Amino acid sequence: MKVGFIGFGEAAFELSVGLKGEGLETIFAHDVMIEHPTYGPQIKKRAAQAQVKLLYRPEEVLKQADIVMVAVPADKALEVSEMLKPFIKKDCIYVDVSASTPIVKQKVNTNIQEKNAFFVDAAMLGPLPVYKHKVPISASGNGVDRLISLMSPYGMNITKVSEKPGDASAVKLIRSIYMKGVVALYLELL
Repeated sequence: MKVGFIGFGEAAFELSVGLKGEGLETIFAHDVMIEHPTYGPQIKKRAAQAQVKLLYRPEEVLKQADIVMVAVPADKALEVSEMLKPFIKKDCIYVDVSASTPIVKQKVNTNIQEKNAFFVDAAMLGPLPVYKHKVPISASGNGVDRLISLMSPYGMNITKVSEKPGDASAVKLIRSIYMKGVVALYLELL
């Protein structure tokens, strides 16, 4: 099995380090900033450290990967899905780990469904530098069961929320509002 990342920032790096440690042999990545004078060297250093093969075009990642994890800023997730759409293979699992809203995740899902691929809305619920690939992930979409069966042997901690794209992101938003509200209430009581 081959995993690919579109966007190789902190999330992709930490997940890659953990998955490599569990024995996943083949990981590819592409980052739009690979040639940037400031960020490029950091991306290349992280890729070497995580033993990830950097590819210079996103379509090269999609051509080779069975699972594509898109780890881009939330405001770029829809745009990236539109850019990647022509290159998505049938039966590929497209995992959006961005912090996008449920509505954006539903729109990304529409792009992916047009290619007969599987979509997963993945919401990471903990600090990646601490948990790496074992970070608790809530997931929704039609590709969740497949993703769980393929990635659980590598120690990933994925919980299915539903088949509806956007539900996992909604759970994360509600959880975040609750946790921040409790802290604010404690401070107010003090």
